[in-house]
Amino acid sequence: MLKSKFRPFILCLGAASVFWLLDALSKDGYSTDVSYPIQFQYDQEAYIPLKPLPQEIIVSLSSTGWGLLKNNLWVGVEPLVYPISNPLKINQLNSSSLAKKLSSQLVGSSVNYVVSDSLELSFDRKLKKTIKLKVDSLAIDLASGFVVSSPINILPNTVTIEGPESTLKNYQDSIILPISAKRLGTNFDEKVRIDYPKNPLIKSSAERALVSFEVAELQNR
Repeated sequence: MLKSKFRPFILCLGAASVFWLLDALSKDGYSTDVSYPIQFQYDQEAYIPLKPLPQEIIVSLSSTGWGLLKNNLWVGVEPLVYPISNPLKINQLNSSSLAKKLSSQLVGSSVNYVVSDSLELSFDRKLKKTIKLKVDSLAIDLASGFVVSSPINILPNTVTIEGPESTLKNYQDSIILPISAKRLGTNFDEKVRIDYPKNPLIKSSAERALVSFEVAELQNR
């Protein structure tokens, strides 16, 4: 009986709260810091960022409650597209320039300022380099009395690496493939790891190469 008496009161209170919230969200004069998505537009075939590009910026917005809620949730929000014509000549983004671009894109919201003073950027030219793959036959650990009796075949015999120009300078023109077999007395036909200097910005056309050669025992005369 007590629950049935309080049920209408609770329903009325809930309805009033909803109407109050809807009315409050429709009013102007709200300001808050909002995380807003950003995309950088540049020639990705010619340039490469040396560190991950920001995916969002923090901006101070003034709007209705609905507008701020929409931007906070990224509902129907188009990312800010920021074109970079010459990445090598820019090392940071000016906050006022970002605010101006975002102001022209947002409807019903006012951009007060970008919270960060600047966003650091670092680009380099994207280049390719061809590296020759080799095997040092004198370094192969053969069983006593055995020799390499055929040409050493490597497939592929070259690899192409791609990455920042400044990083590619650290890579030699050739790489010696390691033959890890010990006391080898039989023909060799295995995929061998290519030992590159470790760098997440470098992409390679191959990680392993197939190495094959014949081994024979010296005949005593």
